[in-house]
Amino acid sequence: MISRMRNIVQHNLPAKILALVIAVILWGYVMNDQNPSIENTYTVQLDVVNAPEGYKITKDASNVKLRVRGPRSLFVSASESDFKAYVDLSKVEEGKHAVKVQTVLPQGFELVEAKPDTVTFTLDRIVQKKIKAEFIVTGSTAPGTTVAHVEPSVETVTIEGAESDIKEVTRVIGYVGLAGNSDDFKLKVPLTAINADGREVAGVTVKPASAEVSVQLARGLMKKVVTVKPILGDDLASGYEVGTVKSDPVKIEVAGPEDILSKLSSIETQKISLDGLTKTTDLNAQLAPPDGVTVTNSSVTVHIEIKAKKKTASGTASP
Repeated sequence: MISRMRNIVQHNLPAKILALVIAVILWGYVMNDQNPSIENTYTVQLDVVNAPEGYKITKDASNVKLRVRGPRSLFVSASESDFKAYVDLSKVEEGKHAVKVQTVLPQGFELVEAKPDTVTFTLDRIVQKKIKAEFIVTGSTAPGTTVAHVEPSVETVTIEGAESDIKEVTRVIGYVGLAGNSDDFKLKVPLTAINADGREVAGVTVKPASAEVSVQLARGLMKKVVTVKPILGDDLASGYEVGTVKSDPVKIEVAGPEDILSKLSSIETQKISLDGLTKTTDLNAQLAPPDGVTVTNSSVTVHIEIKAKKKTASGTASP
């Protein structure tokens, strides 16, 4: 049996080898000429895997262009959804990092180029901070009435967001509209985190997002506009001095009995601590009205110029 099989294999062996060579050549011709290798480009979404929790993650690219090569026949049924691009953030820590783009291709394709081949990621830690909420009264009440007291349901709130965004927040404010009311009233006031320019800081969440504010009105009081007088503490660090001090607003409307207001030309703030200040700063200051006098807004912003004292020839700061 074995001998018979050997005879069959060896019979006309040169012709069989020649036929095999011709078949391989023909197969190569068909594959290379009739089904050649070509290239195409697909734009795919960049996926992120193993992203660490507790961070705001931003990237400088959301899509990747993949240039791939493969037999023409494979492109007939291929679509963008068959190609994947991703980055693995399992070993990435806080800060800015360039991360290599990884790809997953269908069988038979090879990657020619990924553009971009690296993507810059920034990981910003999510933090919380407590801050005093300010309530600004706008508009006016009905004729013959004035605001006697504004009582919000919260005094401090928690802001949450990326650490870089939280550092931008200087105030959390809510606007209390009087809307011509003639009686005591309550309203729900949204709270907004803003920066030094008075613009909302995007990406920062205020908790709670709103406060209920009770507004008490009074009748028979006289109204008057007086100057705001900032009162500064004496705890400024040595080597520094105070320059210009200005409140915002400069003047404010107060209400009270005529015998008190007739003698009142200004209203002071509570003492403002300068401890730790080494540069020009805007601070929130509470007003300190005299007994019997009410103010619509109980706080103002005080701009305080802080500058280093000039050194004398001996190297000491001038007094």
